[in-house]
Amino acid sequence: MHLTRAVDVAKEKRMPKVTVLLATYNGAEFVGEQIESILKQTYTNWQLLIRDDGSSDETALIVARYQALFPDCIAVLDNYGRRLGSALNFNCLLQHAKQEDYLMFCDQDDFWIPNKIEFTLRQMLALEKKHGQSYPLLVHTGFRYVDASLRTIYSKKNFSALKLADLKLSHLLAQNPVYGCTTMINRALSKLVDAVPAVAESHDYWIAMVASAFGKISYLSEKTVLYRQHGNNISGSFKDSTFLSRFKRIVIEKKMLQDLTRKIFMAKEFSYTYTDRLDNQQKLLIDNFIELAKTKSLLLFYRNAKSGVRKQTLGQTSLLYISMLLFKNPKAI
Repeated sequence: MHLTRAVDVAKEKRMPKVTVLLATYNGAEFVGEQIESILKQTYTNWQLLIRDDGSSDETALIVARYQALFPDCIAVLDNYGRRLGSALNFNCLLQHAKQEDYLMFCDQDDFWIPNKIEFTLRQMLALEKKHGQSYPLLVHTGFRYVDASLRTIYSKKNFSALKLADLKLSHLLAQNPVYGCTTMINRALSKLVDAVPAVAESHDYWIAMVASAFGKISYLSEKTVLYRQHGNNISGSFKDSTFLSRFKRIVIEKKMLQDLTRKIFMAKEFSYTYTDRLDNQQKLLIDNFIELAKTKSLLLFYRNAKSGVRKQTLGQTSLLYISMLLFKNPKAI
């Protein structure tokens, strides 16, 4: 072993290990570039765990080539021929890595800036120093919208991933502003998450709900991810954030009603899963959110608003409550 590498290994033993979870599916166009961006991180004590969800393109072959080149830091889970979907694909990775100290979630089509792990871990360690390692913690960061060629998409307004100073469970019932590709969680939180259910809107949404209910969410405004917009993204896009476009989704396309239905079922599952951990105020908060869609009660509108059930802006919040009024399938809840 070269002296330089011996020094690096000795240094890494004193550095916490960060495990990066990468879920892939038909991502051959960009996944190699994403892995390269992880390999170039300034923080070196990391391991990359990948599970492919049965891709029909060359994604699995690309992943296998990188694993063969870097067997000490890249591992691939066997999918046993099972196609799970995005949320459960990430859940499978999460269950495999549950005993690791720090976990980060990685999308196949993004690009990490070189000091992403370093910046995020620094914030996490500061929080653990304040709250203790046994306290469930989530750190998420800002990101920059880019096109397929990683060119910045500019907007007339200054985009910020988070507009609320302190995310609480009441906010998470309405909206998830925590993007999984920017997230790090500690072991205390990963153990508490247990398993992401099939009813969850996404893995990051469920994990953020757990963190908001039983721990703390911390936002780092540093933009650590180049978030590609290329038409096939599973999560949100740059173009759907205006009031008019959201109104169109509610009234014409009815997508907001579909989103609301998923949120309600997820809230029910969350209440059931953590019924022994939630306090009475949290249980009432969730119950009032679910019952509002059923009854359209003015009293419940008031109680939800007073409890802080809101999205990040007044316009988004208004459209949420419009969706509640338009919800027409209470028997499905």
